[in-house]
Amino acid sequence: MVAMLAKLVVPLSGFATISPIAAIVAACVLFARHRKRVEPARQVSVVGFILAMIVCGAIGGTFGLLFGIGLACPEMGNLCGLWGFLVTAPVFFALGILLAGIAISLIPPRTGPDTR
Repeated sequence: MVAMLAKLVVPLSGFATISPIAAIVAACVLFARHRKRVEPARQVSVVGFILAMIVCGAIGGTFGLLFGIGLACPEMGNLCGLWGFLVTAPVFFALGILLAGIAISLIPPRTGPDTR
């Protein structure tokens, strides 16, 4: 497992560098889709969306960091913590942001008559 992790550090670090940017762009596209589909009374506010992205990204990044350190540290030696910081934390951060965007975009538009 050590040899596999050592060989994957560079390519996965490149992927981990790009993934948060791609996730933020995808979440913004999904939020724009949500704003077009859902009537104004039921829309998520921009501030709420940004807070959801920050919270979900922070939680995902923390879990990714802990998972990466736990995965690499028993075997990789004294620089094992870098695997968590450079690879798994950014990927899980991006996954948290993307899942927040998907959850917000899944709010369905009202289909029935307005019953206020």
